Amino acid sequence: MKAKYQGHRILDASSSSLENWDPPDPTDFSVMIDFYACPEGENTADAFTAHVCSPSWFFQSRKEKVVSGENTIFMHRFDGVELVNFLKERCMATEGDTWEAIAAQLTRLGRWEFDYRL
Repeated sequence: MKAKYQGHRILDASSSSLENWDPPDPTDFSVMIDFYACPEGENTADAFTAHVCSPSWFFQSRKEKVVSGENTIFMHRFDGVELVNFLKERCMATEGDTWEAIAAQLTRLGRWEFDYRL
């Protein structure tokens, strides 16, 4: 079984499309997204929430000496088309015997809405 990318939405911006959203500074930005995935051949989808940001924004926003990039996707320069392509490719490359096994892999990119099942 493989995962299929089913779209996305931006959680904290006026635009819902990554392809049309432009941060004020594409090299120093932060945005929260939901991307949707499902088993190949199905039309319903689960949400995975991810933080997408530049490394500079990430480190400037932290006070801790050690931090984790869990559920964070880093981009040196924001490019919505590249981000969507990345999400599509990662979904297509994710395989497992069950949807839960696939979701456990995708939750490394973004927090699965049903991660309490893992």
